[in-house]
Amino acid sequence: MAQSIAVTCQGVSKSFALADQNNAWRLLFGAASGLPVFDALTDVSFDVPKGQFVGILGRNGAGKSTLLRVIGGVHVCDQGQVAVNGAFSGLHELGFAGHSDLTGRQYAERLLMVNGFEKSEQAAMIADIHDFSELEDRFDDPVLTYSAGMSARLFFSTATAGHYDVYLLDEVLSVGDQHFRSKCWRRLRDRVSGGASGILVTHDWAAVVKLCETAHVLDKGRIIFTGPAEKAARHYLYGESAKENLHTGVARFVGMPQFPARPRPGEDFILTTEVEIETAAKVGAVMVIERLQPGFGWETALMSREMTTVGEEPGRYEVKITVPHLPLEPGSYQISLHLAIPDPEFPGRRVALDGFGWLSGTGLPIEVTGEPGQGLALASRWEVKSQ
Repeated sequence: MAQSIAVTCQGVSKSFALADQNNAWRLLFGAASGLPVFDALTDVSFDVPKGQFVGILGRNGAGKSTLLRVIGGVHVCDQGQVAVNGAFSGLHELGFAGHSDLTGRQYAERLLMVNGFEKSEQAAMIADIHDFSELEDRFDDPVLTYSAGMSARLFFSTATAGHYDVYLLDEVLSVGDQHFRSKCWRRLRDRVSGGASGILVTHDWAAVVKLCETAHVLDKGRIIFTGPAEKAARHYLYGESAKENLHTGVARFVGMPQFPARPRPGEDFILTTEVEIETAAKVGAVMVIERLQPGFGWETALMSREMTTVGEEPGRYEVKITVPHLPLEPGSYQISLHLAIPDPEFPGRRVALDGFGWLSGTGLPIEVTGEPGQGLALASRWEVKSQ
């Protein structure tokens, strides 16, 4: 059965005429032909499956906001087609429902009216917006008197007060304090679990990994990469090579670690690997087993409590990690395994040397099979032998 599509963009292109004080009159009188143009979007195509959020990663000026405004109907594309299947709410054009001299309450009422909610529905929704935004008495003050954080709380609360089929979000999770961002995540996870779809355009790769299964990297108006969110994040951060900027020349893993690819819950899990220390330093190793949960991101399922010392002098060392009675539920996981040394400038921090992990595209996959295990996590046991 074909997968239902919530949003589709096919061959979307959008350009803007560039005007200055000498030729702006030509735009005013519809005589824009002959003016230089800026290609904001070029042949952009992608789909958003129903029940999923798709990320659009890009740096400032990549065309992210223009794309969302085209999808939301603020701009008309020059070429291509856009279709949104279902009622949608967008934070792509904050404040478009009225002037900034409206109060927070009037803004919320205006936006709910624009989005077609009946009067009988609005009272409860306004109460929800007031409560979620935490504006208290300031809810009845003009929006122009709000700080950036207060405006963000009002706009997000209003745009997500109702249950929509599709959400169009532009950098919304990068504003506000930590407390409010946590509330935003909880609300979005609630919408995702309820079957909502959406697009998140941002330069915040961590937000995309948390919320989205698939993502695209936009650069100069073109999609240059499409794939799973974590791979898109790697491409966005590191480009074609997608490699971490690790400090080399101190210590490295020799070959690939050895471990069972399909371990079973309740059985001992054993990973062995070789490490070569090239320069005298206090080299340690850390292992984390993680699982990707849509709407939450990469969650730690099991990790070593502390960085375990591998060695301090040049030479080869054999490292053996044992997790007694593997306490993981059946499912797909990735092992992150890294070598590090203490940061000489910042006590308590570490400097990465070499490693395997999802962010560098070298995560070690395992598929836990069988019946569910007991417990959530147990301490791993390390053995290190010099060779």
